[in-house]
Amino acid sequence: MSTVEIAEVRSDDMDRFVEIAHGFWGGAPEPAMELVSKVLDRAMLARTDGEDIGAAAVIDFRLSLPGGQRVAMDGVTWVGVSATARRRGVLRAMMTHCLESARERGVGLLGLGASESSIYRRFGYGVATHICTAQIVTAHAALGTPFRDPGRLRFQSLDTSIATLRDVESRQRDRVAGIGRSEAYWRRIAVTDAKPEGETGPAQLVVHVGSGGDVDGFVVYRLEERWTDHLADGVVHVKELTALNLDAHLALWQHVLTMDLAEHLRMERFWPDDPIQHLLADPRRLRTATSDDLHLRVVDVAAMLQARRYSCDGSVVIEVIDPACPDIAGRYRLDGGRDDAAVSRTEEPAGLLLDGASLASVFLGDTSVAALHRAGLVEELRRGAVASATAMFTWSPRPWLNHRF
Repeated sequence: MSTVEIAEVRSDDMDRFVEIAHGFWGGAPEPAMELVSKVLDRAMLARTDGEDIGAAAVIDFRLSLPGGQRVAMDGVTWVGVSATARRRGVLRAMMTHCLESARERGVGLLGLGASESSIYRRFGYGVATHICTAQIVTAHAALGTPFRDPGRLRFQSLDTSIATLRDVESRQRDRVAGIGRSEAYWRRIAVTDAKPEGETGPAQLVVHVGSGGDVDGFVVYRLEERWTDHLADGVVHVKELTALNLDAHLALWQHVLTMDLAEHLRMERFWPDDPIQHLLADPRRLRTATSDDLHLRVVDVAAMLQARRYSCDGSVVIEVIDPACPDIAGRYRLDGGRDDAAVSRTEEPAGLLLDGASLASVFLGDTSVAALHRAGLVEELRRGAVASATAMFTWSPRPWLNHRF
């Protein structure tokens, strides 16, 4: 069997990389393909005997953690392997290269959105956040208490509002798992969303202006015009809704729930902790379905555990097993709380034993230590350690990745 070699792609070859990588998926060209190369920060091709058989790329993000800190995260994307090169270690070679690259550059986290949830645990990735789809018949979407907006809404053009959207994104201090998107990233979204998609029209952007005059929220949606027996039966497809306070949040929700000629609302990325589900007069009418979202891989255990904050004061010694990266393995003493945290290597007896993927799953507070203990993925070595760690790591509000990359 030929050796799989990894070749890093030069910046001036990025357009060619996109063409090669897209070919491994075999689908129709994506909208705004010509802008993809401007979004990617690094890329690689896997080769055997001079033939390109695999591709992967990385986008530099900063991920918000419990407590508000933002840390560098390599967002792994555009991963593909040729259909003729399966079972030859191509994906493993690329994932190993991503891990080594992050470590060399001092990046503590890798993150990705998995096409299949079964793929990446063997490389040390764990499901760190979940997302919902949501739908409701708008006739049953009244709020339990009438809401009067102290601000106002206005339409804006996506392509001229990028600075505004990035500003709102940067001010979401309590949003765990938020990522800051570059201007180039937003530019690709704007170009893509300006085009009709299937039966829906171009994306619309509505911003909320608070009573102080600043934009404090926005919603992006598409309208699908439908008629049944000469009766309006349209659909509002909400792509993204972001707000910095409850007034803006409710105003934007009220806008998309009360549109003329629209009888249905569907949202592809609904936050599991969204307040709207508690404020509807008939909350059962809101139908949601949950799935995995951000998969994380912890690269620097001590630095990442120290960067986040914890729901209560506590101490725990965690022993981490990491077959893919043995020098990450070991025991770590964590002393943390709401205001700060300290983490160091230790020889003390461990209270918990888990692998790198399980550590990633509990890292942002979406999955509890106790849940993984019940599943047999966390072993309690000291009585009470699971309860203590569960209380520390759990975080509210729940994490919410604002855009799947």
